[in-house]
Amino acid sequence: MQDSDHFYSPEESTVKSRLLQLLKQKRMSQTEFARLMGVSPTYIGAMRRSIPDARMRRLLEIFPDLNRDWLLFGEGEMLLEEEEAEIDDSYLVPLLPVKAFAGNLQSWATGVELRNCEKVVSPVKGVDFAIRISGNSMEPEFQNGSILYIKRINGRAFIPWGNPMVIDTENGVVVKAVYPSEQNAGYDSDGYIIAKSYNPAYPPFKIPVESIYSLYRILSSTKQYSTM
Repeated sequence: MQDSDHFYSPEESTVKSRLLQLLKQKRMSQTEFARLMGVSPTYIGAMRRSIPDARMRRLLEIFPDLNRDWLLFGEGEMLLEEEEAEIDDSYLVPLLPVKAFAGNLQSWATGVELRNCEKVVSPVKGVDFAIRISGNSMEPEFQNGSILYIKRINGRAFIPWGNPMVIDTENGVVVKAVYPSEQNAGYDSDGYIIAKSYNPAYPPFKIPVESIYSLYRILSSTKQYSTM
C-alpha cells in the first residue's frame, strides 16, 4: 500500500521526540510499535519532516486516545478524554478467521459466522471484510502476514482486469492479479480467468469461472515486516 501524496509537515525533531514520549507512556518498545504499524523497525530513527496521512491514520488506530494535535504540533494533552477517543464504527470490519493463500489454492471453510469474527479498524471506508495474506507469491506488493481490506464486486458487470484481487473459489481463496483468457474477454460461465503472481517464481494458472464464488477488490492493505 502506498501512502497518500498529502503530508502533515511538523518539525521533525519535535514530532519524533513526542512519538518517543508516547511509546514510553504506553510502555511499548520501538520494535513492537513498528510491528503494529507495519513498518521497518528503523522507521522512527529514519523519520524526516513529515508523517504521511496513511501512517497517521494507522497510528490513531493503534492509539485511539492519542491527541493528534499534540503529536504533530505540541498542542493540548498527549491523550484524549475517553469520550473523544471512540472509534468511528464505519471503519470497523470483520477480520475473517481464514487466510488468503498467495501461493497455492487451499481449502477454505464456508459459512463463517461474521458476528464471531474479530473486528479491526480499516484505513478506509467502504470495506466489507479484512483478510490476512499467507505466502510470498504476491511480493513485493503484498507481503506474507499483511492484512488486506476488501470489497466484493459484481464480476458480471465489470472486472478491473490487471489488478490484484481476492478470489473466493470452490477450492479456496487466493490473491492474484486477474486477466481474461482469450476465450473469455468478458466473464461468461464457460470460460476461465488467468491468475498471475507478482513474484516471478510462481507461474500463472487458470481458474474456471464456474468455480468462482465471488471476487473482491483490494481497497487497502497493511504491510507486516519481520522483526526477528
